[in-house]
Amino acid sequence: MTTTLFQSASTLTNVSIPNTITNFNSIDWNFNGFLAQNNYATSKKPLYTISGLWMEKFASTTSQLWLTNYKFTDTGRTVVGVELQLNVLRAARIEDLLIQLTLGGNLIGTNYASTVNPVQSDMYTGDLLEPLNPVGDLSIYGGPADLWGTTLTSANVADPTFGIVVSFKSNAIYPHRDTVYLDQASLRITYA
Repeated sequence: MTTTLFQSASTLTNVSIPNTITNFNSIDWNFNGFLAQNNYATSKKPLYTISGLWMEKFASTTSQLWLTNYKFTDTGRTVVGVELQLNVLRAARIEDLLIQLTLGGNLIGTNYASTVNPVQSDMYTGDLLEPLNPVGDLSIYGGPADLWGTTLTSANVADPTFGIVVSFKSNAIYPHRDTVYLDQASLRITYA
């Protein structure tokens, strides 16, 4: 088996999606300069949850950020795994909404959004268990033997429309107002 180095996307596209509860548009991304070293893609406004009896109606989401054109080479070999290295500064209250592969302008395979709630406070008292500062959230999705519930060829991963789509949501339980900082969304491919 051969595994490539992690590659970064060279094309980013913001796709606004209406919130299914409020029907308001999602919060767009500011990704100017993201492709330069040490620059973040950020949500243009903080994601928020407003407390109250109907707080679920006030939870917000980011737009989908489509990261494509990873410039993998068509090796002609069999693809057996795709890994995403995602680094998001989420201030502890931002959760995954969509982490999914894309090809040809379509979402493909399984949504790998984590169901783990990253909130850093005691669920009964609201007291912080650790300081609520933006903390690095480096996560690996997929693996060297994981095709995300789809099939891919070497030509597919070399296609400029192949990539990853990410979107995030505010935690629906605790009131908060946090900006999302996306530092890295790199892919690597494993071939048989």
